[in-house]
Amino acid sequence: MRLKSFLSLAFFVFLLCVLLRLYYPFVLSAYPQYFYNQAPLLNTHDGYFYAQGAKELLKLYQEFQQSFALEFGQSPIWHLPNFLQDFFTLSISSHLPLYKSTSEILSILTAFLTLCLPFNLEQVLFILPAIFGSLIVFPLMALTRNFGAIPCALSGFLSAMSVSYYNRTMFGYYDTDMLIIVLGLSIGVIILRTLRTQKALDFAILFSLSAFSLLYYSHLRYVLLGYLLILLCFFLKDLYNKSSKESPMQWIILGLFFILTLVIFFPKFTWVWIFLGFFLGFFLDILHKTFPIHKILFFLYFLCNLSLLLWKLLPNFLQSHYLSDYLADTTNIGLHYLNVLDSIAEVSNIDFSEFAYRISGGIFWFILAILGYFGLIFKDKRFTLFLPFLALGCFALVQGLRFSFYAVPISALGMGFLFFKIQTILVSFQNRILKSLLLACLVLLVIAPHLWHIRNYVVAPILEASEAEILLSIPAKKGDFALTWWDYGYYVHYFSDLQTFVDGGRHSGIQNFPISLALSTNEERISYNLAKMLLTGETLESHFQTFGIPKTLENLKNKQKWEYSPHALYFILPWRMLEIFPNVMRFSQVDLSNGKPQKLDFFALSLEATKDRIYFKNNIALNPNTGEVTTQDLHFRIFKSIDLKQHTTQIFDTQSSLVAILLPNGKTLLCAKSYLESFYFKGLFFENLDKNLFQKVLKNDKITIYKLL
Repeated sequence: MRLKSFLSLAFFVFLLCVLLRLYYPFVLSAYPQYFYNQAPLLNTHDGYFYAQGAKELLKLYQEFQQSFALEFGQSPIWHLPNFLQDFFTLSISSHLPLYKSTSEILSILTAFLTLCLPFNLEQVLFILPAIFGSLIVFPLMALTRNFGAIPCALSGFLSAMSVSYYNRTMFGYYDTDMLIIVLGLSIGVIILRTLRTQKALDFAILFSLSAFSLLYYSHLRYVLLGYLLILLCFFLKDLYNKSSKESPMQWIILGLFFILTLVIFFPKFTWVWIFLGFFLGFFLDILHKTFPIHKILFFLYFLCNLSLLLWKLLPNFLQSHYLSDYLADTTNIGLHYLNVLDSIAEVSNIDFSEFAYRISGGIFWFILAILGYFGLIFKDKRFTLFLPFLALGCFALVQGLRFSFYAVPISALGMGFLFFKIQTILVSFQNRILKSLLLACLVLLVIAPHLWHIRNYVVAPILEASEAEILLSIPAKKGDFALTWWDYGYYVHYFSDLQTFVDGGRHSGIQNFPISLALSTNEERISYNLAKMLLTGETLESHFQTFGIPKTLENLKNKQKWEYSPHALYFILPWRMLEIFPNVMRFSQVDLSNGKPQKLDFFALSLEATKDRIYFKNNIALNPNTGEVTTQDLHFRIFKSIDLKQHTTQIFDTQSSLVAILLPNGKTLLCAKSYLESFYFKGLFFENLDKNLFQKVLKNDKITIYKLL
């Protein structure tokens, strides 16, 4: 396929993938409660981490702009180079406190695009994932360019629209995922191009892009290591075959290893390594053409670099939370906290059928795609280079569904090659109309599961506009804190500018324990003391070490003196936390001496309701008029029913341990009455917290906020 035709086709597929993603915002437009600042809110919690960085960069730029006293009508973009120079100088300085994500590539890029485009920050945050995520069609179609127009377009479409990849690059899913596969795959494409062309510019782009990719997402180093090991196998094969042809492969290996080592050992200077990589490409191109490297020196260099990388990376890998199923989550001898991965859906185990569906649309298509990929390898060994993506994708079967999207490009490659072979077979067909219809039907069958998924996968944003607005209304000063569950940490900080103790990047068992205890305990004094302890910078572990676990927990029930803090603390109690409240409790309902979790009392939210029946999980039904609960084997009555909307209470059986709470949103909670005494229930439902300890400052139908006195 000619370059002009290829670029036209690739751009068409790219536009098609972006347009199909518009179905989600189209459906969302019917729900105005999810719109804030003229854009839908995000549907991923981690997105607000990078959004906060972009927000602070824009605020910093506004301050910079004001200091320059710009003339009316002059575009602030003209002063952007000066601002960038000041930013990179000041961000290293200790006297300028900046949020940690301000140095993230994604935050910087988002802030820059917000300045350049006629959209506000919230609109850019929502749009960016669909645009950047769809860019995957270009490197994938570059790999299948020689397969013909239909297989090439199909593989590009599948790479961008397959279930798992779509989920993580849809509108509103603002996270690093939008470019991870794009960058990783592009490096592989440029490696193959450099091996073919041996041009200095390709060397330069390869090394520079590799450094940039590692700055964007550091875990791409595992993809690069995979590339290096496979390239080494290719090189050893050439040596074994005694190929006399001078290959740039060893210079690619040397350059990639050099960049990888620099970025891993000196990550603060990655911007420097990006530019260094560009010039390194030209330098190595000259070397490989004029001074052939001795094979012994090459292997010594390779082994030395590999040893250094393993020495640096192996301890981090062993300490990774993905290995925490096999390594205990402890910080001090004798303290055993709950493993946070047990509570995250994205890292929960999935069965093979779900795995295959997320990658290829079903088991049948997955098997065909994998057979196609290995058939492609058999035909052209160069495509072995992309095996690291398949390996990382298969990691989903062990450590959760989030890894499945790494295998999507492999499935797309395999399906593209399969259609290439089908086209080759159909060449002998004399009836062109029948041949075209057959190909069209096959294409529709392949893409149908993914289109159907887009039609049905309409997720709600992680918060509503009323939640964002009440957080903005908190009368907070710089340095004040919020105490809330880690799921909400990033967006609480984004909208309120309150510091949080836990969030999407800080939620280990040891960090979650005091937050969980403060929210779930039935002793308000414990919640108060824990909040004071966190506010003054003390840790629960230091008290455990000094007084022991039982004595520390007993001390928290009593009045204590704490060091004065100039900062305020706000308890953020969202209604949405009710759905995960048992999970929140689990982190503190654990025996720290052995890690054994305590059994939680019954807790269930209603699934559906009729006129005289409310249904819960496990075929449990409640008659709200009589208080009768029926299951397959039992029949009993609840203690009482509490209607939070009508503010009424009805007693049924004083001997029962269950209560029903009729929520304002129409759902019903059936739970043990022990939950009624928890801090969360008393603060959110009944608003009867001790007024000498907590002051209610704000409330709406989604969040209630208290200030620590």
